Amino acid sequence: MKRVSASHAKNNFGGLLDDIAALGRVEIVKHGRPVAVVLSLRALQEIRRAGRAESQRGSCGETHMIPPGKACAARMAGTPSDFDEEKADRDAA
Repeated sequence: MKRVSASHAKNNFGGLLDDIAALGRVEIVKHGRPVAVVLSLRALQEIRRAGRAESQRGSCGETHMIPPGKACAARMAGTPSDFDEEKADRDAA
């Protein structure tokens, strides 16, 4: 990843855009410390695709049995008032 100073990025914005388009991402540093990363649209889309694919896989790389949207809706519905968590833990063991 290319690193440029904040002042260089400001003074050479057109060149910064060219670098981002070519490289996918450029890190901007201020006083020697990274302060931002600018991504190309292509790089952002790749990150989003990877995130969606990861959210559909379990910790072992398997697909969940319940689609993420339905699992989220079930979590939002909450736990029934008569649910016995200790009994559920015993039954699961």
